[in-house]
Amino acid sequence: MNILKLTAALLILSPIQLLAQEGFQLKGNAPKKFDGKKVYLDYTKEGFSMADSAIIKNGKFTFTGMVDEPAYSRMVFDPEGKGKMMVQNNGDRLYFYLGNETYKMAIKDSLSTSKITGSALHDSYTKYIAEIGSDFMSIIDGANKEFAAVKADAPDANEQYAAIREKYDAKFETRREKEFLFAQNNPNSIFSIDALKDVANKRKLSEIEPVFLALSKEVRQLTSARELEARILADKMIKIGSKAPDFAQPDMDGKMVKVSDFLGQYVLIDFWASWCGPCRAENPHLVKAYEKYKPKGLEILAVSIDDNKGRNAWLKAVEDDGLPWIHVADLKGWSNDAAVLYGVRGVPQNYLIDPTGNIVAVNLRGEKLDVELEKVFGQ
Repeated sequence: MNILKLTAALLILSPIQLLAQEGFQLKGNAPKKFDGKKVYLDYTKEGFSMADSAIIKNGKFTFTGMVDEPAYSRMVFDPEGKGKMMVQNNGDRLYFYLGNETYKMAIKDSLSTSKITGSALHDSYTKYIAEIGSDFMSIIDGANKEFAAVKADAPDANEQYAAIREKYDAKFETRREKEFLFAQNNPNSIFSIDALKDVANKRKLSEIEPVFLALSKEVRQLTSARELEARILADKMIKIGSKAPDFAQPDMDGKMVKVSDFLGQYVLIDFWASWCGPCRAENPHLVKAYEKYKPKGLEILAVSIDDNKGRNAWLKAVEDDGLPWIHVADLKGWSNDAAVLYGVRGVPQNYLIDPTGNIVAVNLRGEKLDVELEKVFGQ
């Protein structure tokens, strides 16, 4: 699919035009005092997280690669040699859209203030950001900076925290209103999908659907658009009494497992992740329930939304938490095909499926899980 053959015209990007060259080239310059320091690049390709790094040599660094469609990406600069893990979330970062184009950039004092030239896609992205008010991460960084400035032992610390939350909630709401208007007015822009996905986190999907359907056919072919479409469909179809959609994913040994394999018995489809604190906290309770009801016919199909960089963490979490049931993952993170199909936007989340393949309960945790399983299987 040549979705990335894009050339940008202001804010209107036609997803049948942007791959005028084979792959991307990112050419950077930096003061020679930064020679030997690392720059990191994170992006997505075919649903998987990609990571690369470059060392600045003679005041220059380069990244090359290819994406299958425009990818929201992150670059991280580590001028003090602390290592990526120490700087990727609160260090010197730059967020931008990566397409198969040539990018030129120059670091002076900070990567975050670097100017990117040569990319029609990036030019359009900066215009889009200007129209909706601010980049998402810029707002997050601003909020974190204000939170950090509050003295924890201040007598009014809680009031200060509340005021900061209210301030930035208002910023996000204003941004979402502008995003919704942008999507309504720009049906040919790839950024309309990102706008609607953000708006969908607060507005009803029934309000999002007509705007989504008005987008161009090419835009709706983007992966992020198909994910949003799946959320809209899941909102209508994934409910108690409906058929559980079938899917197939590889288990820890690579064997494909399907929901339909469990017809004739009760199965709890449990979406989780190794990095999810509430998921891990719930696991001991889930183990007890499984040990009690497995002999009576219960099975658990655990779907991890860890990504490909988190495979080892996923396997270790299964072992550390002693989870004896069936585990699958396609390692696409939040783009996990099953999670997209079920409209999962947060974890833990689960669905109890009866022997005929119908959904009979959702989001069972703690005592709620015990009550439902006792109702199904008895004491």
